Amino acid sequence: MNYSVLIADDHPIYRVGLRHILSSEACYQCTEARDGEAAIRQITEGLPDIAVLDIKMPFAGGLEVLEKTKSLSPKTRFVMLTMYDDSKLIEKAFDLGAHAYLLKEDAESELIRCLEAVCNGQRYLSASIAQRDAAITLGDEKIASLTPAELEIAKLVGEFKTSREIAEQQNISIRTVQNHRHHIVDKLGLKGSNALLHFAAEYFSR
Repeated sequence: MNYSVLIADDHPIYRVGLRHILSSEACYQCTEARDGEAAIRQITEGLPDIAVLDIKMPFAGGLEVLEKTKSLSPKTRFVMLTMYDDSKLIEKAFDLGAHAYLLKEDAESELIRCLEAVCNGQRYLSASIAQRDAAITLGDEKIASLTPAELEIAKLVGEFKTSREIAEQQNISIRTVQNHRHHIVDKLGLKGSNALLHFAAEYFSR
């Protein structure tokens, strides 16, 4: 199956580099946009299967492009490409409907794996973030300290569900979800802004 891919980045060297990476896979047909304004136009007119968006671009950053085009191109999988390992940006990206958050430093080794994941309906988070923040060596003893509600929240976090999605699925408020997450982090002794996400994704996939 072939996939149309829009690569939006204001640095030509990155656009060329990403196209070169994807050239090894015949299924990806690439087009380019050099700023957010062009990306919005090409997504709404071309309806690509995948949009790889640099978070920081002239006229409109990747998050703004995502927010403005998500409902107009509902089948597009949005991959946020950035040099920023920032927990608030990661959460905002997924809250807005992004399917992946990929650091530029990981693109060469992970881009194809990332696109394969989003094409299969999965979410993807850059591996270097997980390696830096995750605390995956916790034992079952600490997991056993979680209440049934906290355990369920942890599992959903591990599925890359946002707080809003968890609240809707569990029929509880977002504040309640956030309180559960805080208690889980404390009980498990996790450190790092994204540690719960990385730990849960690794632990519950075993």
